[in-house]
Amino acid sequence: MTPSQQLQKLLGEVPGYDGKDIVGLLPLQQQGGMPDTDYLLNTEEVATRLGKSTKWVRDSVDDLPFAIRVGSAHRFSVRGLEEWIAEQRAVKITALALPPTRRQS
Repeated sequence: MTPSQQLQKLLGEVPGYDGKDIVGLLPLQQQGGMPDTDYLLNTEEVATRLGKSTKWVRDSVDDLPFAIRVGSAHRFSVRGLEEWIAEQRAVKITALALPPTRRQS
């Protein structure tokens, strides 16, 4: 089950949410926006796509699962980037949809 399908199922179980009503909130891959082919981006292109600085991308490269080392440089899978963004959105939407938990005394 993809992260988008998991999110749709989870939000469908939340009182007050209808799974059919959340399609517009789902990541691009649910809406047909995923690239058909994969290609590599450079650091500047990834920084622009994420709205971050190139320094942030370079400092975070070990935490970005779509990063690929090519010689001494890093390149980034566009498909992996889009999937990662979709997962980040799913996590955020899920956190917003679920009621806050109470602390156990």
